[in-house]
Amino acid sequence: MEQRLQHPRARRLKVVLDLAVKDEQQALQRWGQFQQKLQQEQEKKQQLISYRNDYQQHVSSPVKGVITSGAIHNTMDFIGQIEVALHSQTKQLDQLERQTETAHGHYMELHAKTQALEKMIQRLEQSYHDQQSKAEQVEADEWVTRSLRRSH
Repeated sequence: MEQRLQHPRARRLKVVLDLAVKDEQQALQRWGQFQQKLQQEQEKKQQLISYRNDYQQHVSSPVKGVITSGAIHNTMDFIGQIEVALHSQTKQLDQLERQTETAHGHYMELHAKTQALEKMIQRLEQSYHDQQSKAEQVEADEWVTRSLRRSH
């Protein structure tokens, strides 16, 4: 929509469209930031799960063959701390997923608004050009009619 708009209402709507495009781009950027943060937090959760599994494996199959009760107690306490961190991480992920979905919905609303404005401007411009063509055709027909009358 780079060409110069002819229809007066289309020119006014172009200002609204420019603002809508800016809002849409900001919403898209915000949605992308939430997606990136969500991915990072999912990776952290996977890391915690991996740590927990490694320590559980260490307790159930000690490398040196014999493991002291103190070491088992310490390892189980640490696994408990990992479980608490996992629970907290899961809650955080749930919240981030909701925020990401909300940001996506907001972006989609703004995107639809931008598209509707673009279509409206296109229709106004098409209508304007159709009217101009019709007026030019009427003028040409009148000119031909006048020319024919003069020649007779």
